[in-house]
Amino acid sequence: MSSLEIDLRRKDRYEDIIRSISEYGSSVKEAVFENLPDELMVPYQRVRELYIQETTRSKGRIDVNSLIQLYMNVPKTEELLRYLLLTTVLFMGFRNLRNEVIYRVIRRNYDMISHLISRPEYSLINDVSMKLLNDYEGEGIKGEDIQEVSNAVHGFVYGLRKLTKAYGTTLLRWIPKFRDMNDFEKALTMFYPPRANERRKRAIRTFIRWVSHETNLPVALGIISRGGGHRRYTMIADVYSTMVTIRSGAFLALNNDHAMKILNKILVNKDGGGVTIKVDEVKGGLVRAVGRLSNDPITYERGGAFRIGHEYCSRLKCSECPLNKVCMKFTWVNIK
Repeated sequence: MSSLEIDLRRKDRYEDIIRSISEYGSSVKEAVFENLPDELMVPYQRVRELYIQETTRSKGRIDVNSLIQLYMNVPKTEELLRYLLLTTVLFMGFRNLRNEVIYRVIRRNYDMISHLISRPEYSLINDVSMKLLNDYEGEGIKGEDIQEVSNAVHGFVYGLRKLTKAYGTTLLRWIPKFRDMNDFEKALTMFYPPRANERRKRAIRTFIRWVSHETNLPVALGIISRGGGHRRYTMIADVYSTMVTIRSGAFLALNNDHAMKILNKILVNKDGGGVTIKVDEVKGGLVRAVGRLSNDPITYERGGAFRIGHEYCSRLKCSECPLNKVCMKFTWVNIK
């Protein structure tokens, strides 16, 4: 398929692209779960098994309280949640953010981090921050600031101490109680450095994505059980998911004025050396709208649009891409 075959009357054609992105997303595992320390891999797998067993037994219905109790009987489940939370908090600690590097660094330093996770004390912040920074820079990434890393770790410690001491609860008991995605997002801010910026939103929404879907780590049971509450997830809409949504032509399923404006911009510049579209120009009106149209924005984004964008689209590996048979291949569109 190519841009020459555009037929806006065939909405089903573009819906097929969205469906293919979501199906691929359902078939792959989030990178963070592929990089868990060995002792956290067991609770990750066991929680997923329990969820499947209980929902199968109860024909899709979720008894939140009983399932929480089963999760609590799995050793290291609370530690797993704290580890995932710290990982996303660290997204705010490094200026030159490389997710895959953070996954490797935090896994390599799990022995030290496990002490901070089990005993979140302010006295541990400096040593942990310096160790993580040195290892991160050891991957060849320069220009980092120890104060930024320290601020991130401090936010994690502060929030966790507030949760356990002031609220008298744990992540495993606290997370399943939320039934509204927006309320959950607002509540999570206490763990992250107090900055109202896009980096913070991305970090928080990543954690939400990891714990609010049955194909990841199904712990936000109140949201999952609320008739598709996870469908209200607001996509991060980063450069990769934006790239796939636009280049594949998935956005044409919307067939509205904004979509037609972008399409015209793409076609006019086809033979003129390409066109650049900024993420901020389309992520709210188009990319997130396409995610909602998929009926499962978490699956659409997490392994579908992001993974395809990162591994195939950004490298122009069209022949190997899982969207190859349905993609519109607007490869001359650059996203920044």
